[in-house]
Amino acid sequence: MVTVTLNRELAEKLERLRREGETLNDVIKRIVGTYEELMDYIDERWEKLQRDKEKFIDLEDYASSRGL
Repeated sequence: MVTVTLNRELAEKLERLRREGETLNDVIKRIVGTYEELMDYIDERWEKLQRDKEKFIDLEDYASSRGL
């Protein structure tokens, strides 16, 4: 067990996120889990963009090829 000190504003935000029957520990675990899933998704998308970047052309190249 670890004790954490929070400022009032953050404690109130965590309280608003609390679902019925949840402890603050549950809320924090849910937030961390969501964060981890989101970071995994972002990493996957970034890797895909890096793999596929040769499929795209530069906007300036596109505009100049169209005489814009």
